[in-house]
Amino acid sequence: MGRGMQGRSAMGGDVMGPPMMFRMMFALMDADGDGAISLTEFQAAHERVFKGMDSNKDGKLNLEEMQAFMHGTRK
Repeated sequence: MGRGMQGRSAMGGDVMGPPMMFRMMFALMDADGDGAISLTEFQAAHERVFKGMDSNKDGKLNLEEMQAFMHGTRK
């Protein structure tokens, strides 16, 4: 039976990670606390992530910026 977004990764783990992490991400994105994430809330959350990755603040991401962010080595 289908599991929707709760599928398994190629490595055998849950795609979304631990349930607690998913709940925390949802709570952070649900800015108005209404129990749903609007398109505006979704876009705002992703804009914050983008700005966090854009280490040279040029409004663009290059491969090195994304890799540094994902590996926790951003300067």
